[in-house]
Amino acid sequence: MKILWFTNTSSLYEKDSHGYNGGGWIASLEELMKKQSEIKLAISFLHKSNSKRVEREGVTYFPIKKVSGKKNPIKTILNNWLGKFDEINYDSTIKQIILEFQPDIIHVFGTEGIFTNVQNLTTIPVVIHLQGLINPYLNAYFPVNQSKLSFISDINYIIKNLIGTSPIFGMKRFEFQAKNECRALKTSRFVMGRTNWDKLVSKIINPKLEYFHVDEVLRPIFYLTQGKNNEVHGHTKVKLLSTISPTIYKGIDVVLKTAKILKETNRLDFEWELIGIENNDKLFKHFEKTEKIVHHEVNIKCLGKLTADEIVIKMKEATIFIHPSYIDNSPNSVCEAQMLGLPVITCNVGGVSSLIEDNVSGILVPSNGVYEMVDSIMQLTNYEDERVKMGMNARTLAMKRHNRDIIITKLLEAYSSIILK
Repeated sequence: MKILWFTNTSSLYEKDSHGYNGGGWIASLEELMKKQSEIKLAISFLHKSNSKRVEREGVTYFPIKKVSGKKNPIKTILNNWLGKFDEINYDSTIKQIILEFQPDIIHVFGTEGIFTNVQNLTTIPVVIHLQGLINPYLNAYFPVNQSKLSFISDINYIIKNLIGTSPIFGMKRFEFQAKNECRALKTSRFVMGRTNWDKLVSKIINPKLEYFHVDEVLRPIFYLTQGKNNEVHGHTKVKLLSTISPTIYKGIDVVLKTAKILKETNRLDFEWELIGIENNDKLFKHFEKTEKIVHHEVNIKCLGKLTADEIVIKMKEATIFIHPSYIDNSPNSVCEAQMLGLPVITCNVGGVSSLIEDNVSGILVPSNGVYEMVDSIMQLTNYEDERVKMGMNARTLAMKRHNRDIIITKLLEAYSSIILK
């Protein structure tokens, strides 16, 4: 079977240059695919400089040289203001790659990018992989107490507002991508996802599409690391941990508000570490300003970007993992925490309820449920047996969900089924 992927990352094409382990879940899936003797895999992606076909370890890579849209700064700023992307047409290159490789099936990762148009360029069956879904993300874009005015009035965003790169214009770009996503899904025959939520959203947009459930492969180190036992071992300080990107709807404000209430109760000696956030991050400082909460005054510590090895160390040290996002499909950070036996408290949004059985393998709280989150943290820290059991349940569930043999089997079965349609 010849399979052609169109991806939004270069996967393992540049694995030696990655500063982290595994290069993400698509790269981890590629590692599995390379071991399948009956498979011939090719991967195509946009690349900043390369455009030459490369064969390596049984995989054929077709990098597509990305055409820069920044030659005209005035046009760039105008597009930013309108929320548009440079409409560069790669159709001829894509068709040439398909003609050269002659795949039996094409797998497009993501619903909002240029590669969804592959459906209109070939009669070869195409399956689109649901990752984040832009339309419901757009619906949850501005958190509580935030609006366009919040950023217009923030002097730190003056330049970004002028050149159209602040979150205000990020929302405009989301609106543009959301329309592309709808167009792509309405013409899709096959999609692949991993949660009840992404299935229902895609079916709302197109009731006729056929949905295949295939879970994600995690980075290798999370399979190799033994789960924690969640015992405090005499330490009195409770260690909370979150992995958050500096994105407006990821719940930075929820962390600040929850930490403030925890600190004010004066009943818990805690530290809350944030992976992925720098102390001087502009969006982080914006939330500090609007919520009137200084992070280091409420026991929050920013760790910035960490490697997979460093994340494992932090998760092994942590007491509880907190996921505060206003919207998400199946956050890998939650799955990784579960794999290590770390109890998770998360806002019950998007697809996360497919990852957690409430009060069994984790705790689900409402979106922006800062008081419920405080109560859940207190309960898990006060009752160690409950916390340990929840962490063990989470690990058992995650080990089954992310079983690599099952995932690759389901993926290949889905490919075969689609080809025979």
